[in-house]
Amino acid sequence: MVYAEAKRIMIAYENKQGSIQSLIAQSKSQHKNSLTCLIMKTMSYKKLLNKIIKKSKMLENEKFLGDKLAQLLVYDVLFGMGVRGKFKSAVKRNYQSLTDACEYYMKKYQVDNRDNLLKIFDEKQSFANNSSNKPKYVYINQLKLKKKEILNKLIDGSYQKVDYDKKDENYMKSSQKYKDLINSLKENEFIKDNHVKNLIIFKHDAKINKNYNLFIEGHLLQIDKSSCLVPLALNPEIDSHVIDGASAPGNKTILLSNILKNTGLIHAFDIDDARVKTMQNNIKQHNVTNVRLKCMDFLQTEIHKYDRVSHIMLDVPCSGSGMTNRFKFGDIDLENIKDDKRLWKLEALQRRMLLHAMSFLNVTRIVYSTCSIHQEENENVVRYALKNCDDRFKLVNIFADKWNYGRGICLDEKDKNDFHLDYCIRTCFESNFTNGFFIACFELSQNIDQDSFSTEEKTIEDEINET
Repeated sequence: MVYAEAKRIMIAYENKQGSIQSLIAQSKSQHKNSLTCLIMKTMSYKKLLNKIIKKSKMLENEKFLGDKLAQLLVYDVLFGMGVRGKFKSAVKRNYQSLTDACEYYMKKYQVDNRDNLLKIFDEKQSFANNSSNKPKYVYINQLKLKKKEILNKLIDGSYQKVDYDKKDENYMKSSQKYKDLINSLKENEFIKDNHVKNLIIFKHDAKINKNYNLFIEGHLLQIDKSSCLVPLALNPEIDSHVIDGASAPGNKTILLSNILKNTGLIHAFDIDDARVKTMQNNIKQHNVTNVRLKCMDFLQTEIHKYDRVSHIMLDVPCSGSGMTNRFKFGDIDLENIKDDKRLWKLEALQRRMLLHAMSFLNVTRIVYSTCSIHQEENENVVRYALKNCDDRFKLVNIFADKWNYGRGICLDEKDKNDFHLDYCIRTCFESNFTNGFFIACFELSQNIDQDSFSTEEKTIEDEINET
């Protein structure tokens, strides 16, 4: 039943159990498009709906409904497609008082129809403002100058670093306290990120272009925090040979080169010629010298030519549904609701790319990522790869004790106990002030025992906390 499921999701969202899009993605409803529209429009006009419910005394007559269910029903009967199913009789009993209440507010706000009444109470813009309030994340590129020199230049340019206790558990978990700290920053202030080394954060409206030369000279790189987590999860050792399977425009490649300290070799591939040219300029600007860039389809790479490669970063082509700048309001762009046919094609491509990565003979670690919120491109691909890799790889519990928000979605006990899909991480604006991202890290099974697993995880955790 759409209404009951919509009520459940709205309550879960209020209880901070996930973003609207991730909760809908987890839903077993067969009518996700209808569910999405109903939830988002009800949330947009919640203030008006509450006024109508109170004026009509609907909840006094139908106490069993509760406020969320009443909001959903009132939206549908007065402004939507009409109520269907088992709640129709409850709505019918209150229909006259609901229409009277609606007409009362139309007169009060001097509008001649219901659509114009909705416009007065439309909260789309405030939802949109939420995603536009995403902080500005800036990575300090140390391939030219040391971090201290770059920070001094930034401070000389009238910016001020704000200190806080990064050991405080509230800050480590990206809680509301941490968000409040970011929102409290003044236009000329910044803080160090609580997870990612060398990442600094400015408020959403900070004029960071005042230090334009630091960007032009390649000392600073504006990049979303979620993107930084991908090379960080891969964590190759100095002098490693790495493949970046879908690399352009190269921002993650630049971070990867920082982790390697410009040593080893990064084989970077991208199929689009224009994007490759952009990437060539990007890596040159940031003094990246350990990249061999090719305009080539990663799927066409010949495995035997890359026998020294030990790590693969695979940020695959995807729907981009997690990018906050695509949202028109709330969590989802209602004009761009999930295209199942396109997702099916993307999932097929993503499966091929991940299995191809797993076929490289000497690869011991692979990171698979998307900027998508859809299970089809995320958990479904990971599950498929684990089923079809002959047990060569298993998932690594990345950032195990440091990322309490947004884990991979487990549909059943097998997902949790056999595949460990909860070892993957998800990011979203609501929990992390970032784009929506999905990251899975695979490691060669035969190289893992309990001791080496613990040691490796400690290394990764040291990296994300050394700020």
